[in-house]
Amino acid sequence: MKLNVYNKDGEIIKTVEGRNIDIKFGHIRSIMKLLNVDNIDDTYDLLNSVYSAWEKLTEILSECFPEMEEDDWENIRIKELIPELIQIIKDSFAEILTIPKEKN
Repeated sequence: MKLNVYNKDGEIIKTVEGRNIDIKFGHIRSIMKLLNVDNIDDTYDLLNSVYSAWEKLTEILSECFPEMEEDDWENIRIKELIPELIQIIKDSFAEILTIPKEKN
């Protein structure tokens, strides 16, 4: 995973690599609540969800992209952020599926 940070002229001034983190249940719950993914039908709805929950979302993303500074989040392209966010969600669910199921 990687994100580019741009200046006002659209030039890349910084590229940061994301890292896999030990996703906590609270992160998964927060991402799902923030994005309400089961009710999102199109990109417009997804963008509205991201906009309305920006601070909490950047807090979670900052754990995955520790080199990002607070101001950097204002200078990324949404078309680059959304695929990374979706990847984090997919990774979270993939991790959940590795938990063994107990039979009673």
